[in-house]
Amino acid sequence: MIKAMFINGSPRKNGNTAKLLNRAMEGAKDAGAEVEMVNLYDRDLVYKGCMSCFACKVKGGRKGVCSFKDGLQPILERAVEADVLICGSPVYCGYPTAGLRAFTERLIFPAVNYSNFMQPVVNKPKRSASIFTMNCPDLQMYKANAYDILMDAGAKNLGIFGPTEILYSFDTYQFHDYAKYDAAQIDETHKAQIRETQFPKDLEKAYELGKRLCGEG
Repeated sequence: MIKAMFINGSPRKNGNTAKLLNRAMEGAKDAGAEVEMVNLYDRDLVYKGCMSCFACKVKGGRKGVCSFKDGLQPILERAVEADVLICGSPVYCGYPTAGLRAFTERLIFPAVNYSNFMQPVVNKPKRSASIFTMNCPDLQMYKANAYDILMDAGAKNLGIFGPTEILYSFDTYQFHDYAKYDAAQIDETHKAQIRETQFPKDLEKAYELGKRLCGEG
């Protein structure tokens, strides 16, 4: 059975990113996959980014997986063994969240082969995808802000394990009550319209993504 892992890099377990990941997980289930969701911002999950211990590069040592012992290490073990990996994050200051960046650092660096950069240490090839949610209104503005460099370049590093892709959800509804926040330049009516018309389409794209990645090969 295909194992699919979903990584929520948002602090919100029920926000836009989580909703898209959950919908992708439903698609994976319908394709017959065994699924797991990990919320990186769970309060009892304590971890850091790469500690530069180089244990993954020691001769005769274990290769391809981070060995630093903390709350993230067993999650990384399962991620390495997954057939499909889908990571999600909102855009914070032009980047994925710090939580997701720390996760991907420690997932990807052990696969970098210092003896042959052209042959990464991949214990199990996998298909992967990144889901990005954001206030940014469209792909044109996304690229104008260089998010395709800041966001996409990091996401494409998952390609070290096999085919990878990106799903974008633009112009998302952020607050439960816009009246409580200093957000005068944001049109709540417009945001509500996008939530009603476009976000359901994004959810279906996420469903098809999960189903497709878990249904191939």
